[in-house]
Amino acid sequence: MKRKLGGKPAKPDRNDAALQRYKLQQVTRESGGSVHEEFAAEAGIYPPSGAPVSVRERTEDRAVRTTSEGQAPERSGTAYRWLGLTAIMLAVLSLFAFPALLGSTAAVLGLFAYSVGQRALGGWALAIGLISLAGYFILVPLYA
Repeated sequence: MKRKLGGKPAKPDRNDAALQRYKLQQVTRESGGSVHEEFAAEAGIYPPSGAPVSVRERTEDRAVRTTSEGQAPERSGTAYRWLGLTAIMLAVLSLFAFPALLGSTAAVLGLFAYSVGQRALGGWALAIGLISLAGYFILVPLYA
């Protein structure tokens, strides 16, 4: 509906209603059902199996997540911070004792920590663990 400068808005045409009705029928035909369905819900990211189910609430045009108990959810990845810290501790210990055992364990735990969201801790643990392991395999033949 175009509006002329300084003029009143044009009256809706009968064809507009017919066009809207045609579009609605077309969408209904193509979707195979109701127009108010949600498409591609399976393409979303699902929460981990142990996470509480979240309910979406709308507050001032923005979505706020709350858990089923009404509390704010825990930040992503903070539940696995212990994994990154454990991997870092093992990596540092592997520089001084048992580098084959502790270095490889630190590298594996660092990889797990990196994959669950503790990117910095996991990356450092992985790097230090692999350096310790490589140093062990390079230095042992020299002194054996």
